[in-house]
Order: sequence, then structure tokens, then C-alpha cells
Amino acid sequence: MRDQPNWESNFVPLRINAGITQREIAEELGVSEQTVRNWEQGKHPPRLTIPQVKKLCKLLGVGLDELPDEFGPNKN
Repeated sequence: MRDQPNWESNFVPLRINAGITQREIAEELGVSEQTVRNWEQGKHPPRLTIPQVKKLCKLLGVGLDELPDEFGPNKN
């Protein structure tokens, strides 16, 4: 059984550690800044194409397995 996502495995720390803003992520992925905010707040799950996922991994400097399954805040 998989552990529930926690803050440490969330998207926000990955973005912050990479030194990238919400705006930069949005521009690179071709989505709005509000969309990135919604992901981080858990309002809407990301719906990304494979090229967008590859670009996101490159931007964050992580592999696909290091991306969290859920981008929103921990619900525990």
C-alpha cells in the first residue's frame, strides 16, 4: 500500500528547490499561472501531455518517479 502524499513529497518544495516561480512553470508548460496555483492548492489535478511532463521534469531537475502523484497540499 502506498503512503499518502505528504508535504515533503509535494510539488511546491520541488518547484522552490529548483528556484522556479509559478509564472515560469506556467510559461514553459503553456498554461496559466492560475492553473499552476490551482495544482499547488489541490483545486485541480494537472492534466499534462507527455511533452509537458518531460519539460516539467527537466525544469525541476527531477525524474518522473520523483514527481508527486498529487500536487496539492497534504490532506492528512
